[in-house]
Amino acid sequence: MGKRSTFGGYVRQRAGTNSSTSRATGPTPAVFKAFVAVTFDPTQVLAGTGKVLPKGAVPLGVTGLGGGTGGISPTVDLSLAGGAAGGLANELPADAAAAAEVQTGAELGAALTADTEIEAGVGASAATGGTVTALVSYIMVDDGVIND
Repeated sequence: MGKRSTFGGYVRQRAGTNSSTSRATGPTPAVFKAFVAVTFDPTQVLAGTGKVLPKGAVPLGVTGLGGGTGGISPTVDLSLAGGAAGGLANELPADAAAAAEVQTGAELGAALTADTEIEAGVGASAATGGTVTALVSYIMVDDGVIND
């Protein structure tokens, strides 16, 4: 067996019974929060990362894991392709892991209407090297219906 599994669709859970007698009642299915890891050069201008959020994803925030080196309090920006610079995270610290998820970007909270690439690059204070990793979190739009 492989080390990981990939499947189409998205994961939901419904705590409680899923028997045929309670399909119309009981807890509403809930979607899981997902994360896409983005790794990039913190000295590059804003550019595509090759990482894509799916249609129907609602971006929630970004957690920086650091990795940038040099500079004075270096920062990076993350955004959606074609969106506002820093739309997912503006001036995210590049050289240290974040204590909490950043949830202030203008592109957060709205469902994507198409698969959309994540862009990342240098912020206002440049690092001189390293490789930054950030986690972009999202949930999928879901109608709460028990089964398709």
